[in-house]
Amino acid sequence: MSKSEVIELLKQYCSLLNISGIHIEKAFLYGSYAREEATDDSDIDIMLVSQMFDTNAPEANIKAWSFTRKIDSRIEPYTVGLQKFLTDDISPLIQIVKKEGVEIPF
Repeated sequence: MSKSEVIELLKQYCSLLNISGIHIEKAFLYGSYAREEATDDSDIDIMLVSQMFDTNAPEANIKAWSFTRKIDSRIEPYTVGLQKFLTDDISPLIQIVKKEGVEIPF
């Protein structure tokens, strides 16, 4: 699957989450697909940024994971609150995604 095809899948996924009541402020493709090094066995790494994840809302995380099956079971969401995303300067993953991630427009 090409990077552009993955981005289209992730647009659908983010739209589905928004329709379901999880307002995603930002989404980023990262990992092997973002680096264009994916193999047939690669998962699709996406960082989802939402205020809902700031409040430790387990139902939002459950929806984020369960909705992957409706689009593509290879999607691996990593959820992060908006405030944490904007202010965190410690998390290596957040820093990598900010620097190298591909923002998904939706």
